[in-house]
Amino acid sequence: MNQMHYIKGIFMVPFFILSLVAMTSCSTSTSSITEQEVKDLFNSFFYELSVDTEGRDGVYELITSDYYLFENEKKYSMPEFLDFIATIDIVDDNWMFSDFDISIDENSAHVTLKNTGRFIVNAESGRQQLDYDWLESAYIVREDGELKFKFYFSDTVYMTATDL
Repeated sequence: MNQMHYIKGIFMVPFFILSLVAMTSCSTSTSSITEQEVKDLFNSFFYELSVDTEGRDGVYELITSDYYLFENEKKYSMPEFLDFIATIDIVDDNWMFSDFDISIDENSAHVTLKNTGRFIVNAESGRQQLDYDWLESAYIVREDGELKFKFYFSDTVYMTATDL
């Protein structure tokens, strides 16, 4: 009987090793998304939308092909949103993000945050400063190894305009 256990053991060890190798080779080497990566994506996104960035074409590298945004009670694709903001004569812009709440898994993240924005614009009545507070949320996915926005929601909770 002992010899039978020994023979079974000889066959079981290679089977166990092969099974272990097969399981580890099938697993992905993708690491989980970090909160810092998510925050960096927000900073890059708004940098690309800034008036200080010529062309704004870099924003397309940060979104999925089926990306859309809800803003001003309207659904926008990125080209539609860029057309919308092009109708505003923005001289200067600044955003500050706070109150991040980030839920992460290996290939996606859901984010809620507060976004405070200040814009200097040339309006029909003259130069104005526009101050906004938005509550926002976004769904971010890993696509081809890069984090990208798939969906963005922005709700204005405060807005004021001051003549300059």
